[in-house]
Amino acid sequence: MNSAIIRPIKLTNSLTGKKEPLETIQPGKLTMYSCGPTVYSFIHIGNLRAGLVADMFHRYFKRVGYDVTFVRNYTDVDDKIIKRANEEKISSEAVAQKYTQEAEKDFTAAGIQDPTVKPTVTTHIPEIIQLIERIIKNGKAYVVDGEVLFAINKFPGYGKLSGKNIEELQAGARVGVNEKKQNPLDFSLWKPAKPGEPSWESPWGKGRPGWHIECSAMSSRWLGDQIDVHHGGEDLSFPHHENEIAQSEGASGKAPFVKYWLHHAFITMSQTKMSKSLGNVFLARDFLTQFSGEFARYFALSVHYRSPIDFSDDTIDNTLISLQRIYEAKQKAAEFAQGGASGTPAQAWTDFIAACQKAREQIDEAFANDFNSAEALAALYTLIRDFNRTATAAAGAAGAAQGARELVAIIEKDIGEILGVGLNEPAAALKDLGRIRAARPVAGGVEKPQAAEIEKLLAERVAARQAKDFARGDQIRKDLDARGIVIKDGPSGTTWSYK
Repeated sequence: MNSAIIRPIKLTNSLTGKKEPLETIQPGKLTMYSCGPTVYSFIHIGNLRAGLVADMFHRYFKRVGYDVTFVRNYTDVDDKIIKRANEEKISSEAVAQKYTQEAEKDFTAAGIQDPTVKPTVTTHIPEIIQLIERIIKNGKAYVVDGEVLFAINKFPGYGKLSGKNIEELQAGARVGVNEKKQNPLDFSLWKPAKPGEPSWESPWGKGRPGWHIECSAMSSRWLGDQIDVHHGGEDLSFPHHENEIAQSEGASGKAPFVKYWLHHAFITMSQTKMSKSLGNVFLARDFLTQFSGEFARYFALSVHYRSPIDFSDDTIDNTLISLQRIYEAKQKAAEFAQGGASGTPAQAWTDFIAACQKAREQIDEAFANDFNSAEALAALYTLIRDFNRTATAAAGAAGAAQGARELVAIIEKDIGEILGVGLNEPAAALKDLGRIRAARPVAGGVEKPQAAEIEKLLAERVAARQAKDFARGDQIRKDLDARGIVIKDGPSGTTWSYK
């Protein structure tokens, strides 16, 4: 593939702290690794955001013309998995298999496209052992009582990703954390077997790999010793990604292990990081059931990936309003696309069609500028506002159908193919948004009325107005508004929707 045809992209590289032009190791090809979940339970919406952010990267890299090899792993051996297995009185393998399958269901429900490879730790034990052997051979690791430890003193660049001060970390390390270690920050590459835990034969005795070495080995197996892009949550920068760099560069002797490190921000609950250990998680399964896959995509991707998202009523309501705005515009555009006069487009529509081309360029520029999804959506909403104004001023004029088709194409292709929103049939999408709204509380905890009650009250309002009892009609409108119902009177009758 000729790299000259690939659209230039800028990425904020965590390694340098700067926004840099993307230049892949091999022109026209892009290798990307994303840290997947540890499968000891159902994934939460923080895990889901990680998957969705990686999915956005994957989609856009392909969109601009890269031949992408994308690896997202599952960690299927871990202390948490062993603990869950003991609690459920089943094997660690059964726990990992169960929750890997459940994670796959959630990723599919959220519209996440499959990576090129989805490796697991337990199917890469030989590669892990070989990588550890290379590290030992290069003098970067040592063996004590069947445990292999990485010697950070033998890797001068340790701390270059996270910016951590090694002397300060050493001073703050707990006294007596492990007397076997040459340095309190040395970390385990291979752990000796313990009774009742999964283990494998190795040159150092039976045991299992440490967490950090696993990603290095899977990345090396599928992408080579050096890769273009590595993605993960900002909490993984240290120690996990720092240790990956030490291991991979310590084994291969090649630097950098990764050219561009991309880290996304947390989802918080009341400004506190969401985590299973804190007990403040919202499971992805529950979120997808209560809302929808498309809702989850907009919720997670409508803000810049490096910006935190606070899970709150305001965020949920803003997502509802935004998706409704997109689908109402798409619905109106679909109607306009079927009609309109023939002939030379009216000036209003000529201007709108030109605005569509400008919006298309702005959207692409936003994605190419470190995946600025918020800016891309802002360009879409400006275009929707222009469409609504033009549709009011020049309904039925020549050019209306073409302008409407342009808007639908931008919603579905320029936004939809990257963010995965706006792709559904408008009536069905708006109906589902109504379902979500109906279940949402309104201010003061007032219960929202169901459709049958609303229709009954609207019929009563029609009768009141026919009897010229306008005070009663206005009171019904006000009462419904207070209960979260919006009434719209139009030439074809009255319609309603949930706020």
